[in-house]
Amino acid sequence: MIRLNITRILKMKGITEPNQFFIEHGHSSSYTYHLLRNNLNSLSMKKLEMLCRHLNCTPNDLLTYIPEQGKMVPPDHALHSLTKSDTITEVNQLLHNLPLEKIEELYRSLKGLPKPE
Repeated sequence: MIRLNITRILKMKGITEPNQFFIEHGHSSSYTYHLLRNNLNSLSMKKLEMLCRHLNCTPNDLLTYIPEQGKMVPPDHALHSLTKSDTITEVNQLLHNLPLEKIEELYRSLKGLPKPE
């Protein structure tokens, strides 16, 4: 089954107030309620594009493939490219275990800043 996995991307983007975020970006409170509870019956291309624009992502980032029991597809099937890992939890664990000096080094590297002398 292909599902919308909005919670995963919200965690990765550090969005802690998703209701407020979506309402500020033009989504109705009713739509936001159903979106955050993964309770949408359908998703129009227009809404999918809006989500992608506001979250700076692709549809593949938002969609997750979860094989249904009894409806498995071969391991090399293209749908498996939509299977997601819990990246944000793993990144948080890695950062938690890094010494502060290494976190500063990583930050400077990500920002493209020169190493301090």
